[in-house]
Amino acid sequence: MIVTKKYIRELREKTFLKISEETEKIILEKLGKEPEADEDGCRHTYTDQDIWEQIRKIIRDNN
Repeated sequence: MIVTKKYIRELREKTFLKISEETEKIILEKLGKEPEADEDGCRHTYTDQDIWEQIRKIIRDNN
């Protein structure tokens, strides 16, 4: 799972989080694509919990 502009818009509407345009850009840069393969070549995907925690931290650090 990755974060899209639609995901952020729905997050704003459902949770009433204040996500600035600058914060949105940071979120999309970090979570808008699948993570790179690790040194062993294993590919991982983000879970809903991974995304929520990362977004929470990004908002906390940028607001």
